[in-house]
Amino acid sequence: MLTIEKLNKSFDGNQVLKEINLIFQPGETTVILGPSGSGKSTLLRSIDLLETPDSGTIEIDQDKLTFPQNLAFRQLKDYRGHFSIVFQAYNLFPHLTVIQNVMEGPIQVKKIAKAQAREQAEKLLAKVGLLDKAAEYPKQLSGGQMQRVAIARALAMEPQFMLYDEPTSALDPELAQEVLQVIKDLAESGNGQIVVTHHLEFARKVADRIVFLEDGQVTFDGSSQSFFASENPRIQRYLQQFL
Repeated sequence: MLTIEKLNKSFDGNQVLKEINLIFQPGETTVILGPSGSGKSTLLRSIDLLETPDSGTIEIDQDKLTFPQNLAFRQLKDYRGHFSIVFQAYNLFPHLTVIQNVMEGPIQVKKIAKAQAREQAEKLLAKVGLLDKAAEYPKQLSGGQMQRVAIARALAMEPQFMLYDEPTSALDPELAQEVLQVIKDLAESGNGQIVVTHHLEFARKVADRIVFLEDGQVTFDGSSQSFFASENPRIQRYLQQFL
């Protein structure tokens, strides 16, 4: 379980996150929605400590971090081991093949033997439908395929929670559907997932829970069904923009 309490984050005097309180359960898929500038990506990056919160606490398993504080390298590494994050950009190593990209983290960070890492990578590439591309290089793939490799690479680190920051925003609709289908399949297999996206149909079909942010605050936290049936005027206006 991941617990966030009274989390705050500012940039140059502009408070982007304001007293955020959330609990994320293992095996649950949470979709974070909200208008541009509402703090969605900052929240995701704060969870993984790519951004350091100004105040508040984050607790996962027995690790409880209270901010502000500077973590030692070992503390930060151990904490980040709970998560893997997938960004808009694929960030694949261009000089490595698809399977080498997936193997690299387990070998270098987790010190797994190459044979074991390869076996694991093959299973993950099969899961995202790309085992037949294992020997190819990123430049030979479509954008959707590269993002699916990025997901397989993130899964290879065996995180408790997968974090996705607008994973389809750089893709055209057809390729975006490829990636969203993979995330949907992973949700059905029980992976804990936190997804920042603007795809409302994906949220409706896949989310166990929706968190709606506005102006750095949580204004809705509940089931997908409750969100789309909400009579809250602000949520209705947001939905009308995309549906």
